[in-house]
Amino acid sequence: MLSSKGMVKGLPFTNHPDQLCEGCLFGKQSRKPFPKEVTSRAKEPLELVHTDLCGPITPCSHGKSKYFLTFIDDYSRKTWVYFLKQKSEAFEAFKKFKALIEKESGYTIKAMRSDRGGEFTSKEFNQFCEDNGIRRPMTVPRTPQQNGVAERKNRTILNMARSMLKTKSMPKDFWAEAVDCAVYLQNRCPTKSLDGKTPQEAWHGGKPGVSHLRVFGCIAYAHVPDQTRSKLDDKSEKFIFIGYDKHSKGYKLYNPDLKKLIISRDVEFDEEGSWDWSIGDKEDYSLLPPMEYEEEVEENHENTTPPPSPTQAQASSPSSDEREIPRMRSIKELYEVTQNLNSNDELTLFCLFGDCEPLSFQEATRNKKWRDAMDDEIKSIVKNKTWELATLPPKHKAIGVKWVFKIKKNAKGEVEKYKARLVAKGYA
Repeated sequence: MLSSKGMVKGLPFTNHPDQLCEGCLFGKQSRKPFPKEVTSRAKEPLELVHTDLCGPITPCSHGKSKYFLTFIDDYSRKTWVYFLKQKSEAFEAFKKFKALIEKESGYTIKAMRSDRGGEFTSKEFNQFCEDNGIRRPMTVPRTPQQNGVAERKNRTILNMARSMLKTKSMPKDFWAEAVDCAVYLQNRCPTKSLDGKTPQEAWHGGKPGVSHLRVFGCIAYAHVPDQTRSKLDDKSEKFIFIGYDKHSKGYKLYNPDLKKLIISRDVEFDEEGSWDWSIGDKEDYSLLPPMEYEEEVEENHENTTPPPSPTQAQASSPSSDEREIPRMRSIKELYEVTQNLNSNDELTLFCLFGDCEPLSFQEATRNKKWRDAMDDEIKSIVKNKTWELATLPPKHKAIGVKWVFKIKKNAKGEVEKYKARLVAKGYA
């Protein structure tokens, strides 16, 4: 240009447009541009599935998960999410997803695009895809742009989850619930790639209803069924809203003080209200034990948690590494009306603590009434043949169990029975 435009004197004109300059490549080479739009789209459901793993995320979720794995159908852009404790669980999650989604849709997965992470390139993963005729288009190493659909989706989900937690000042270990809720909402939001349709409509064929949507983390008041309360008990119980149940038309609600998780349809919401995490027990909510579903929260509800096997019961025995963290009772809760009592009086102490439900296995074993209740529960399990002895498969971990203690009282407030239940731990 300098010579052809006469900008300088004495420079000969040369024209070598295709000449390769090695020195320039070593000093200046950059990446080639990526296309701003996709060049092709799937013509039917499950023709192409995008997937990506996000994590590790700290702190762990209530279910001890550190990662979440998303699957996005290219045709409908509908998203499914799975929560993992380890990257190696991605293969099992994919098998569950494949079985569920192919049964639901009547289509089969033809191709799955992912990066080259070890969780997607294991020998068993590759063999499974080969046996099922699933193509595996993968990204070039260190080129996440080639898996842009899944990468962008995970970024959007995480941004939504972060914002939802911040809006209601919720502890970060609720991230899994926030991510699950974000995916639920994303599937019901119109997207440009579908010309304004929602993924839910593109997948199911009908427009989704949104009148049931509520603000994540808001205050929720659940109706207490008549069968579980006396005449003068409260008819409502206070919770926070943490998502939508996948298996019923109900809301997932959680009480942080009681560590109680329920599914209910009879709920009134205070969408502007927030749980005050700064008062009460002053607990470190990042150290809470995993959330447990409460039994008998609605009429005709049955506990669908599978009965524990002897292997599971053995795995749940208290150890130095796995001890339940009991909820600390607040000073106000215990001593609000006891200022004038003599703390050395054994009768006074018995009246104060005698009818308290134990919060841990260790606490229960100190009282004969609770030991007898646990013995009755074990005898009932053995009599009904609730479990059978089984060999734990290789590379599998036994599901833990825990004791739940409840004092049954009559309408007069008199103790009728000390009830102990051995339940399996079931959570995400």
